[in-house]
Amino acid sequence: MSGGTTRARLAEALSLHQAGDLRGAEQLYRGILGRAPRDADALHLLGVLCHQTGRGADAVALIGKAIRAKPGVAEFHANLALALQGLGRAAEAGSQLTEAVRLRPDYWEAHFNLGLLLQGLGRLDGAATHLRAAVDLRPSDPAPYGALATLLGAIGRIAESVAYHQAALALRPEEPALIGNVAAALRDAGMMQHAADAYAEALRRDPQNPRFLNDFGLVMQALGRADDAANCFEAALGVDPGFAEAEDNLGSLAMLRGRADEAAARHRAALRRRPTLSAAWNNLGNALKAQGMLAGATIAWRTALALFPNAAEVWTNLGNGLRAVERFDGSEAAHRRALRLRPANAIAHNNLGDAVQMSGGDAVGATSYRRALALDPAYAEAASNLGLALQRLQRTAEAGAWFDRALALVPDLALARFNRGLLRLEAGEIARGWPDYAWRFGSGRIGRVRQPALAAWRGEELSGKRLLIWREQGVGDELLFAACYAEAIARARHVVIESDARLVTLLQRSFPSASVRAQTVDAEGRETGMPTDCDLHTPAGSLARVFRGRLADFGPLPAWIIPDPVRVAQWLERLARLPRGLRIGIAWRSQLLTAERRGAYTNLDQWAPVFAVPGITLVNLQYGEVEGELSTAEQAHGVTIHRWPDLDLRDDFEGAAALTATLDLVIAPAVSAGELAGAVGTPVWRIGGCDWTWLGTGVRPWFPSMRVFAPPPGGGLGEALERAAQVLRELSGPLLFPANVV
Repeated sequence: MSGGTTRARLAEALSLHQAGDLRGAEQLYRGILGRAPRDADALHLLGVLCHQTGRGADAVALIGKAIRAKPGVAEFHANLALALQGLGRAAEAGSQLTEAVRLRPDYWEAHFNLGLLLQGLGRLDGAATHLRAAVDLRPSDPAPYGALATLLGAIGRIAESVAYHQAALALRPEEPALIGNVAAALRDAGMMQHAADAYAEALRRDPQNPRFLNDFGLVMQALGRADDAANCFEAALGVDPGFAEAEDNLGSLAMLRGRADEAAARHRAALRRRPTLSAAWNNLGNALKAQGMLAGATIAWRTALALFPNAAEVWTNLGNGLRAVERFDGSEAAHRRALRLRPANAIAHNNLGDAVQMSGGDAVGATSYRRALALDPAYAEAASNLGLALQRLQRTAEAGAWFDRALALVPDLALARFNRGLLRLEAGEIARGWPDYAWRFGSGRIGRVRQPALAAWRGEELSGKRLLIWREQGVGDELLFAACYAEAIARARHVVIESDARLVTLLQRSFPSASVRAQTVDAEGRETGMPTDCDLHTPAGSLARVFRGRLADFGPLPAWIIPDPVRVAQWLERLARLPRGLRIGIAWRSQLLTAERRGAYTNLDQWAPVFAVPGITLVNLQYGEVEGELSTAEQAHGVTIHRWPDLDLRDDFEGAAALTATLDLVIAPAVSAGELAGAVGTPVWRIGGCDWTWLGTGVRPWFPSMRVFAPPPGGGLGEALERAAQVLRELSGPLLFPANVV
């Protein structure tokens, strides 16, 4: 076959190819190659046809032969890249496109495809370079503008994204899809009203477009018009029942309304429609986290990231979830990945600070908070977090300044108010500390606030009024704040105390003129009854603002918790059978040992110096499943720690109070057993560092019978126990425990 005949047959084949007659074109291409097997153009075009008909391996082989037969043709490399991409060989495809633009720097399609491919590989700077080249080389085509705009939006350069979408629309102002792209960019930029106007125009031109209806709903949601948003999402599903994004967004709307169960169901329904919808997996993770199902949430977030690894928001959610289950290394890695995707994002730096604070210390966390503030000086939450980190580093003046700055930016930032209150109370600024302490329930740190259907008492005159006092925080806090109950009872016509159910009889005996009952809330914190026997209500911790406004208001109070005298007598009889010596009750840890709290507690190995003191009789006051710990300590240290199987130290507070009242001394860190000892008037040595309850003194003024053994600077609780053991050895004669710090 002559060269002229070959070119004519090739032109005929190409004509059939372009007309869609792929079978006829393939026959002609193969006929040419039968006579001229190294014809580069025929090899190339047959390879393109194979790629178009799903025969990727054949396409790669044929176009590769074409390149070897005729090197230096940019189009060959560009089409080989498309075939390689179809086989999932993205890195090789990138190399071929790079060669194509090297051979032909003005090849806009190759720049365009290379930009898209690099974006998919997460090489965002390179992607932006090639997409800009495509825009410059093809200024009349909206496609490169739109692709570059989408990339810029993904990396947080929102203003540029809007500008490029608008440039694309200027080329084809009547095209609804381009109007929709502008609307989406405006939404990402936070320009919600402008976005709403753009979506309205897009829907005027294409009223049955489910994407526009869905995205218009997102704008309505952002504008606070939840019902309109729901209508838009439902309309999108009406047009296209399989439109997973709309179902997913209905789930997110349910989450905003506090309905996590409904949200999870909606997100799962969206994933049944489209299992590869990464946003739905992310949102399902958020819903599961709200339900307390962190293991399932982590799986959902990881699935979202497997589908779309460049989602900074999902990396952030995963990091926060891992931090919640104390997997700090994983949390830090996730937040650092989010920062690589959005290095100028202040929130990401703040989240990283939260993660590294637990693994790397407060100084490391403070560095991240400062970076967040450098990016966004008005970021009040980061200022508050920096204040807390500095407070923990004992840099109290700086901490107070940062709390003040956070509150100058956002005056109702509850966590900053609460932390500043604790800082002021710890420094002894009692009158200034209590007003900020009142923000504790909004801080997210100590549980939920109750909302009885009564007016709140704020310290006004109580004559003729009936006051409801409700418990808050843990049992130890309840016992501490109960020191103020007598003053409230003396002022009011009548007081009703709602307590932990385990304390009801104990408090009723201790405050006989009040009415005491178990708290009337369910497990979710919802009110279960309408109090008709009270006029006003207050949380127990708010009594201190009224009755403990100065150190002088504490004074040498008598014990305020009165154990059952019958049970006290029974315990005296039982303890009389024990060996002679000081009867010392011990507790060593909380049942809730988070990483943040672990440093405030001990293990029994650290008690060796106390166990070695001669002439003492040890009594267990630690509740929970601790038999194994006790047996191990007894064998290791050659001691007996007395306990009785018929006493439930966790739930029988009457029994625990009676036993505690018969002891000579209690030694414990910050646990309820120590607070109970102080409340019944038993001498108690608290093992622990300074906190807000010291109120700027060397003692805890709430408990006259308490002495504090604090660790030395830079030391731990083991050293405090060593000092306590030394003092215990030195004791002689009657036990006198002056309220001072050692």
